[in-house]
Amino acid sequence: MSQEDRSWGEDTRESEEEQNEEGHEHRHNRLFTALQVLAVITAMLLAIYNNALITSEEEKGIESQQMLVESEPLAPLAPCHEGGIRFNLGTDANMNGVLETNEVTSDTVLCHGLQGFSGPQGQPGINGDEALTQLLTSESLPLGHDSCPSGGTNITTGLDINANAELEEEEITNSTLLCNGVIGASGQNGTAGIEGSSGFSALVDKVPAPTYLCRNGFVIQFGVDDGQGMGVAANAVLEADEVRERLNFCFEPLRSERFTDLVSGYGNSMTSGCDQGLWLPHAERFVFSGNDGQVGCELFVSDGEVNTTNLLLDLHPNGDGLPGQYIGLNHLEGSQGDLIFFDGTNGVDGRALWVHSTSNNSTWSLGVVEWEEPTPWAEGLLFTRTDGQYVWTNGTALLPWHHHPMWNTSVRQQIAASISSLTQLGQAWIHADENALWFSARDAHDDVEAHRINAQGALTSWSVNPFGNLELTHLLSDGNNLLAIGVKGTAKQLLRLNDNGSSEWLSSIAPTMGDTKMGEGMGLHRIGNNLVYDAEVSANEARVWTTNLANGITLQLSPELLSPGAQVGVAQADNRLLFDCITPSGGTEVCVTDATPMGTKVLHELTPGPLSTTIEAIVSVENGWLFIADGMINGTDVGTSLWTVDGEAIRHVYNPWPGASNSSQALTYGTLVLGDTQAFFIAHDGITGHEWHRWSHGELSDDWIVIDR
Repeated sequence: MSQEDRSWGEDTRESEEEQNEEGHEHRHNRLFTALQVLAVITAMLLAIYNNALITSEEEKGIESQQMLVESEPLAPLAPCHEGGIRFNLGTDANMNGVLETNEVTSDTVLCHGLQGFSGPQGQPGINGDEALTQLLTSESLPLGHDSCPSGGTNITTGLDINANAELEEEEITNSTLLCNGVIGASGQNGTAGIEGSSGFSALVDKVPAPTYLCRNGFVIQFGVDDGQGMGVAANAVLEADEVRERLNFCFEPLRSERFTDLVSGYGNSMTSGCDQGLWLPHAERFVFSGNDGQVGCELFVSDGEVNTTNLLLDLHPNGDGLPGQYIGLNHLEGSQGDLIFFDGTNGVDGRALWVHSTSNNSTWSLGVVEWEEPTPWAEGLLFTRTDGQYVWTNGTALLPWHHHPMWNTSVRQQIAASISSLTQLGQAWIHADENALWFSARDAHDDVEAHRINAQGALTSWSVNPFGNLELTHLLSDGNNLLAIGVKGTAKQLLRLNDNGSSEWLSSIAPTMGDTKMGEGMGLHRIGNNLVYDAEVSANEARVWTTNLANGITLQLSPELLSPGAQVGVAQADNRLLFDCITPSGGTEVCVTDATPMGTKVLHELTPGPLSTTIEAIVSVENGWLFIADGMINGTDVGTSLWTVDGEAIRHVYNPWPGASNSSQALTYGTLVLGDTQAFFIAHDGITGHEWHRWSHGELSDDWIVIDR
């Protein structure tokens, strides 16, 4: 074979191989294209299916039930004593968008935490500049005035920059016009009315302020000339009993000072057993027992001026009459004027019950009684005779209590018959209110139980403890019911005696051992629907408790305040109680409660740090309090002084013996006596010994408008 033939043959084979390779590649490309088309179709089908699923789920979702969550606040009651929030969770079955009670499936309670302790007392601030005196003037505007055509008043105020007590032109900061309204046109005459009875004239009178209260002031009296009380009708004179309202103005601070000095110089006019005092509101006199070193311990009287006391009664001409030594000085306003009841001795008949009338300065004896403080009842006083029987008096005689003049003979006989089976009336306890007289008595079953005689003379008896004696303390009237602390088993609990003769225990405090000692410090008090008292769960750890009369919940108001009221007890004002208490970090201090955990706290640390404050007495005045205690101001000890509480503010108002490290030793003798205008107490001023001091509380009680110029 020639060379050419071999070359042609090779070319022919190469051409066939290339054609085979091209055919194979073409078939591969067509397969790949087919797969791509199938993939696109599959993706489109999946997208359509997915879209159908989504649409289906959305339609189902529209028809599905929704879950709802609702929150509500919780009052400061158990289990959240500081309040809290309850979250309710449930399914909106009726699809109204509101979670109803029957739809709630679960709830969660979140309680607020307890209030934290008070922070430390801050540093005293820098003394400010002395304030300028504010002045006010008024000028009447005549008719036809440019700004007030019908007349009026121009009131200007400003600051007395040059301290000359006159408001000058350049000192005026504000001017206000009060214009009279335009006189309207006369209306049509009305029809004549029925002729009425003659009325009494309204009278307005301006009189000087009583000097024992205010040296520079006046009183505007509003009344009716109707002859009320001891007044004479239609005489054009506004008499004391005809006065309805008073508006009191004083242009200097109300008087607060020492006002007695029976023993001239440093000697004490009051000592133990000779330290009683009484304010007579009708006569506006202060009566007290004292010793002037000449007549012994007798009754004296002051008209309020300094060192102007006079001997009121020398009961024992040859010694000490010791008036009021055991029952104090007690007051009644009767037909014979102010009556003073007291125990005393004339040196002849032994100690007896005496009455003194200020209207005619007469004194007489009513006989011998037990020397216990009397119980006011039905315009008189209840005393116990030495044979254990109760007697009533209005100053004329001692009558068996069921012979009271308000009952006629048949009612007295009815009462005598109803109590004939009872003995030892009132020997355990007695309580009087405007509706009834409540008392203990031993019944025919030899049990001491509770009984009541109402104003109509009807007897109601209770059987609280059928197999023993009922012991009650700290009785508190509740309409026709009676609230008290009684012994149930071995522990004291709250008890209510209902008007219908039934009874119910209101508390069930369980001490770890022994008694609850309920009410032994604070007693029993009511704030709204809450009873507030002290009780022990652990021995010697009395705390403040409350029981709600509406829902029956009993809870401890504070774990921190211990021994509430143990030193001087409690005084109530403005729906709050002020009392002494002990804290682990602050000792004894002044505390307050409004029957809520948040409002039960130390009001103020008069003695900062762990040292205790000595509190001598607390009394309420309108919506505030007065108390006598030692304390510190800006780190300086002010000794035993008089303080006030108004709202949350404590103010130091009167110190009988001023000066660093001085102490008036107030209330070493006597008690804090509260009158309608002033408070009285015995204290030492470093010069005259222990004498009576007074502080006028007119601003605290809102009786006086004081403009200190």
